[in-house]
Amino acid sequence: MIDKSIAIIDVLREKSFVGESERLIGAQIAGVERRSKILSFELSNGLYLLIHLKMTGQLIFVAHDTRIGGGHPTADFIESLPSKHTRVIITFTDETKLFFNDMRVFGWIKIVDKSGLDREYQHFAPDIISAEITFTYLLQKLSKRSQPIKQVIMDNSVVAGVGNIYASDALHLAKIDPRKNASVLSRAEVNRLLSAMKNVIQLGIINGGATIHDYKNVDGLTGHYQDIRRVYAREGELCDACGATIIRIKQGGRSTFYCPHCQQ
Repeated sequence: MIDKSIAIIDVLREKSFVGESERLIGAQIAGVERRSKILSFELSNGLYLLIHLKMTGQLIFVAHDTRIGGGHPTADFIESLPSKHTRVIITFTDETKLFFNDMRVFGWIKIVDKSGLDREYQHFAPDIISAEITFTYLLQKLSKRSQPIKQVIMDNSVVAGVGNIYASDALHLAKIDPRKNASVLSRAEVNRLLSAMKNVIQLGIINGGATIHDYKNVDGLTGHYQDIRRVYAREGELCDACGATIIRIKQGGRSTFYCPHCQQ
């Protein structure tokens, strides 16, 4: 979408769009980045278009016979658009379109200036794949936290971008019990964990993300990380590393999966 110019913005659900859409007409997309789950489109007029998919949001880019989808998998990926869940349509000057769909209407699109972008980002630590997340940085952050390590690495104020699936898998790769107090991790464990988090996120990117869902007919439009996941959602299955049975526990209201033999 880089270098495309915005021609029309159709807001079909006011709750889903914050700001005056006419301010974006004619603006060109200069860059795209992500911080945690916020997508940021930098525009040529100095403004930024922020998108948060929340629980059920998705973006589908349509260029003639080509369709590229990302986000939460539903039948909207392959059915005609706009669908009943389409909240915003951005049409570019070359007649390609970006559809923002959101079944439960928790997601949003927001227009901000540079100061507004900075305010949004101040709630988030650097992303896990950022060069800013070093061994020293992580060691310092973890040494001050007395909660279980699984919950700490999912805290966006500590490190951004590590969701529930990747947190479980990273801890398995690092051979760390998810219940262990973050502040007592050894230097060797912190080093292994840092490497493991970066590793599983890069695998997630390469594989287009994870689609843990019962919708099976979106060929080419959903991620494949779930095909190589180490422990997440594998309760009762055998650990690929040692053959022990993977178990599930609850931490902070979320499911955690781990191997009791590998992660002691």
